[in-house]
Amino acid sequence: MVEVTREGSMAVYKELLKNPPLGPEVPHKPPRPDLVSLDGRSVVAIVRSNNRVEGINEAVWLAGGFRPIVHGTEGEILIKPNCNTDDLYPTDTHPETIRTIAEGLMSAGVSKERIVVGEISGRARGLPTRHTVENLGIKAVAEELGIGLCYFDEGEWVTVKAPNREAWPDGIKIPRRVYEAERVILTPIMRPHSTATFTISMKLAVGILDAVGREWLHNEEAHDAKVAELNTVYSADLIVADATKMITGRGPNMRNVVEPGIIVAGSNRVATDAVCVALMKMNWARKVSEIKVLEHEQFKVAERLGLGSPRIADIDLRVSNMTEDGGFQDVVNGIREELGLSMR
Repeated sequence: MVEVTREGSMAVYKELLKNPPLGPEVPHKPPRPDLVSLDGRSVVAIVRSNNRVEGINEAVWLAGGFRPIVHGTEGEILIKPNCNTDDLYPTDTHPETIRTIAEGLMSAGVSKERIVVGEISGRARGLPTRHTVENLGIKAVAEELGIGLCYFDEGEWVTVKAPNREAWPDGIKIPRRVYEAERVILTPIMRPHSTATFTISMKLAVGILDAVGREWLHNEEAHDAKVAELNTVYSADLIVADATKMITGRGPNMRNVVEPGIIVAGSNRVATDAVCVALMKMNWARKVSEIKVLEHEQFKVAERLGLGSPRIADIDLRVSNMTEDGGFQDVVNGIREELGLSMR
C-alpha cells in the first residue's frame, strides 16, 4: 500500500492546474452506435447473483456477449474503472470486475497486449492515479494477467470540439488513449452524488477529464449538461455496473451500504444508467429516491443529444435470477414501472 492523502493529492492537482498538459485539437468522432440492439431498442441485462464473477459473465452474455464487442477490432480495448479514491468497493471498482472483463475479452480472442486499464483519479484523495490503482488491487490484477495500465495524468491528451455543444465552448480535453481506443468498456459503481444526484456510467466520464476540465465541470453551472455533453466526445461500447453492494448515502455517516446482489450490463450509457437509477431508487438511495427516474435532467439532456433513451419502451430488458431470490421479480417489475412513467 502507498499512502494517498488529501494534502498530497491536492498538491498534484494544483500542479496539473498550474501546468496543464498540451491538448492538440483533433476531429470530433461521433459516439459509436450500440453494438448490440434489438429492433432499435438498447439491450440492458439485469442479473441477480451471489457471485460477482458469475453475475458479470451472465450479464455480459445476456447483453450480447464479448464477441460482438471485439469482432473486427485490431486496436486497443480500454477498460475504464471507477478509481476516484483508494477507498475499496463499493466506493470504487472491485478488482475482480477488471479481472473478469479482461478474461472475458481474452476468451473472445483478444490478445492481452491489446487490453489496457486507463484512469485518472480524483483531486480529493486520489492523485497520483498510479498509487490509487495499486491500493485498490487493480494493478496487481493487471500485472498478473499481463494487460496494460495507463495513468492519464501521466499521458498524452487531445482536445475535441463537438458541434453545437454549449456547455463546453472551448472543447473537451480527453486522454489520447481514450480518443484512439477501438473499444471502451466502463465499470461504474452506483452511488448518490452531491452535485449530479447519481454517479454511474455517464458521470464516470469525469475520470477522463484533466484538472482544468474538472474545474470547469464543478463551477456549479449547467452541471448536468456538462456531464451529458462530455459523453458526446468519446464512445463507450459496454457498461458493467456492479451493485452486489451499494452505498445509499443514508445513515449517520452518509455511507449506509445495502446488498442488492445485482449486476447490470448494456451497450448504451443512458439506458443502462436509467435501469441502475431505478434500482438505486428502489433501495432508497439518498436524493435519488426523491425524484422520478425520467425527471432527472441528466437523462433529459442526454436524450436530446441523441445518446440514448431512458424509457422502458426503448429498452430490451433481459433478466436472469441465478439465485433463489423470490423478491427479484418484484425488483424487475419495479424498474419496468419506473421507466414507463411519462416524461414531462
